[in-house]
Amino acid sequence: MNLNIIKLLNADLPTNSLKKLSLVGESKSEMQTWVASLSMLNVGETAKQLYTTLQELLILDVPDSTRFELIEVLRPAVYTIIESLSKHYINQNILLDERAERIAGLAQQLRVYAAMIYRSIAVRTTEDLQTHTFGLFAVGKKKVFLNLAAQAIHRGLTEFFRLSAESKTLYLPVYKGMWLRLHELFQKAQTLELSKFALRDENQAYGKILTIEQAYLRSIFMSACNTNKLRQTEIKKISQLSEIWVGLVRISPTPSGRDLFLVDTSIDAPPMYISQLKQINPSMYYIDVQELLSHFENLGGDHVKLLHPSEETLLSGSLRLHLLQTLRAPAERSTERHPHNGVINLSLGLIGAHYQLADRQSFEEVIQIQEVITNPEIPIIQPGSAHNVDLNYSIQEGKVRQNATKEYLEAYQCQIINISLGGYCIRWVGTTPNVLRSGELIAIRENDDAEWSIGLIRWVQQQLNSGAEFGIEILSQRGKACGARVIHQDGYSSDYMRTILLPEMKELNRTASIIAPILAFKSGHKISIRLGNEEVRAQLMREIVVTQSFSQFEFVLTQPEKLNPNSELSKHTQKQEVPLEVPVSLAAKSKPRDELDEIWDTL
Repeated sequence: MNLNIIKLLNADLPTNSLKKLSLVGESKSEMQTWVASLSMLNVGETAKQLYTTLQELLILDVPDSTRFELIEVLRPAVYTIIESLSKHYINQNILLDERAERIAGLAQQLRVYAAMIYRSIAVRTTEDLQTHTFGLFAVGKKKVFLNLAAQAIHRGLTEFFRLSAESKTLYLPVYKGMWLRLHELFQKAQTLELSKFALRDENQAYGKILTIEQAYLRSIFMSACNTNKLRQTEIKKISQLSEIWVGLVRISPTPSGRDLFLVDTSIDAPPMYISQLKQINPSMYYIDVQELLSHFENLGGDHVKLLHPSEETLLSGSLRLHLLQTLRAPAERSTERHPHNGVINLSLGLIGAHYQLADRQSFEEVIQIQEVITNPEIPIIQPGSAHNVDLNYSIQEGKVRQNATKEYLEAYQCQIINISLGGYCIRWVGTTPNVLRSGELIAIRENDDAEWSIGLIRWVQQQLNSGAEFGIEILSQRGKACGARVIHQDGYSSDYMRTILLPEMKELNRTASIIAPILAFKSGHKISIRLGNEEVRAQLMREIVVTQSFSQFEFVLTQPEKLNPNSELSKHTQKQEVPLEVPVSLAAKSKPRDELDEIWDTL
């Protein structure tokens, strides 16, 4: 959390005390020439010059119309440099190292300075419009002022949206004061009757024409998406696609009867579910997402109507389901949290969970087949990649296996913050592995003598000066490591891949299920499950859980009579009584990041 940004967001309107810029002249043509001369390949030097110029432009003693012209010339260069800087901190560990933290802080300061410049133009121009009397012969001048205010409000809302989206991508809390700045700009547009003013923005992904109202709603929508339950790649996709989707979101000062959210513009707070409303006040706006919800439902049907072709490539099935759940009425929490101070052991990913459940045996030992070969259509996982599919390598790829699976095979210890019947809230202190991310499978146990439980990382959130916290949902109190392959109609079989059998739990109305890699297994597939030297045929039925890492399926055995009734495979695939258990404990009852001097030369 960058303290300079918090100060900027909450500072009074700055005084225009600077007479001239130190690196460039104060005219539009001089700024254009200077920006054209900047080397976008020399990221460190160019970032430093833009940072200095933005700081100075905020307090430069020029008319606001000139200030707007200058920031508009600077804006594309700022976007380009921020994109270059982001490679140092996006898709890295959740807890960044000191250098990456400072670079992220620099990028966000570039963004917030641009936002505050637009905000200062909008505020002063609005004050001029409200305090001046425009006679009959000054109608043209008033239109110029209104146009300047509208453009500045629109741009300011967009820059604050980008700041918010990037904070969410880094799992950071929203900066104090940011929502007040967003609400302030929208309220000024409402006061001047400019909320329907539309502007094209070529610096956004699709360059669509959006109204001021829609530019404001992008932040509302992003805040409502529960992005701490998503991966960075998914958050970026939502941020990008929000430019398309926001046209289906409605905002009104009066309730429509279909509203799901509301936002109170008098406080520094994001939107809330309307069911959480305690007291109505005049500064509230109601948010209706019913059209957008219907659109997401249509995208999962037989007659899909795309708003844009990129929906087909960017919106995965798991991400669409997440958005559907978010845009429906919130479910009441069924289990109560209990604070707890303890330590938990965990292993990450399908590979790590499989390894621990198999008593740290290799996959080849579990299925008693040597030299398991990778299906060439299944990509090799690298740290930080978007999909965690199963890893199988030939002997010649041993070095790749060692590098790619090291973090998965490691066992870690973390602090328990609270527990419930459904799972845990865990705190990670210190450097996080690349594979710690939302949607990841996880094996956990509270002591070395306990069995490994199987869970899912539901959400991740950075906490100021206290590491990262993440929520774990328990899928099963136990599991059995095995292997499975897909049996195709032509008789061809895929390679064996790591899978985990989860037993039936009648008390929770859960049938026996199997966890498998996301890319290789689908509902309806006929598969062969192997444990030791025994195999059984089965068919995958309903998909219960799907994330970017794995799928969980119900299944039925197609040849149960061929199983040895006393075998391990029979024990874990046949219906059985599984006692409802609770977590053991429940049964028992950084440095400041505003010094940028050290990073310019390292970029």
